[in-house]
Amino acid sequence: MAGYVFAIGGNSNPLDVIRDCAEKGVYSTYINSLSPTPFEGTLADYMSMKPGDNIYFFCKRKYYGVGELVSIGLDCKYCNYHDSSAIVNFDYNDIRDDLLLDYGEESPKYRWICTFKGSPYFFEDGIDTDEILTYKPNTFKMLRAFWKVSFIKLGDEENDSLKEIFLLRRQREIQTQTHIFNESDDTHDLIAMHDLGEYIISPKAMLQYCTVENKVRHEMALEAAVVYDLCHDNIVQLGHWDYVSHQVIASPFKPIDYMDRIDVFATRYLPNTKLPCKYLVAELKKDMADNDTIDQVLKYVDWVCKEYAYGDYEAIEACIVAAEYSNDITEYYYDVVQRFYTLGSHPIRNKQWNSLKLLKYAYVDGEICYTDETPMNRNNI
Repeated sequence: MAGYVFAIGGNSNPLDVIRDCAEKGVYSTYINSLSPTPFEGTLADYMSMKPGDNIYFFCKRKYYGVGELVSIGLDCKYCNYHDSSAIVNFDYNDIRDDLLLDYGEESPKYRWICTFKGSPYFFEDGIDTDEILTYKPNTFKMLRAFWKVSFIKLGDEENDSLKEIFLLRRQREIQTQTHIFNESDDTHDLIAMHDLGEYIISPKAMLQYCTVENKVRHEMALEAAVVYDLCHDNIVQLGHWDYVSHQVIASPFKPIDYMDRIDVFATRYLPNTKLPCKYLVAELKKDMADNDTIDQVLKYVDWVCKEYAYGDYEAIEACIVAAEYSNDITEYYYDVVQRFYTLGSHPIRNKQWNSLKLLKYAYVDGEICYTDETPMNRNNI
């Protein structure tokens, strides 16, 4: 399963905050800004949460775990109040009767919540960053770039390594049932008393405030919408995907601000397994995509082939989602969208890859609609 690491800071004692979250089985990100990147990016992360994903906390160099997202009623994540996904400021007195969890006067800034339990427990003692990153170091990608964000999402392999080191280092605590945070069902029971169908998270309220005519104004808003649609199988041209994330690292380690990131990245598993068999690389443009956009997505395809697919381009699908495409993009597509490679040794199999879709999006009646603009196979023209 995937994993989420929440950074805990602020003026209060971070360990007290972690203890409180572990006991209640609820976490909510404090949203202090309506600027697109933190607001829409955080919403995208919440929308990709699934029951069974693991939960960890981070503060002062140390990681604390392990939890697991669980559904309360319909889902494992909710809006904390009606229209909380709208990019507008709310007054506490206007929403206090709608709140799932009341954080006092600061409640309007706690827009979304997720619910979880210990898996098997949340341990009182954290594990230092260096100790974690030296355990199966090749599996850690996102943790190495955990910087200036409220939380991050980990892929299956990275999450497995992080959970493993907790289970290995905390065997005594598990056996003796000591130094683990207490847990209570009281907060989950309180949440379950509401009509939770009214609190389901979606990008609809956000999109109402960040669209002009039929286009979105921020690419992070488009990311959030695409993440939601992939999680709900709403993009029929791309099919079903089991794991969906965004802003995934796609470059060798270097200063964080200069790292390349894939807009949206997804994985499909072999049926009835957790074995990845397909990877999706998506590059998004709120306005026009041009030849440079194709170059960019192909760079990410090559990275994913090396880092995830072990040299097998056939395991990768790619797409661009844009409001429109430049007039010369079809000819450029024919020139560069191909990769020649070999698999096996006895016999060697010569392969060709050209699985890049061009999707055109439009905001229509409160949602994003997609049409396929991929050039026809040249042999069929």
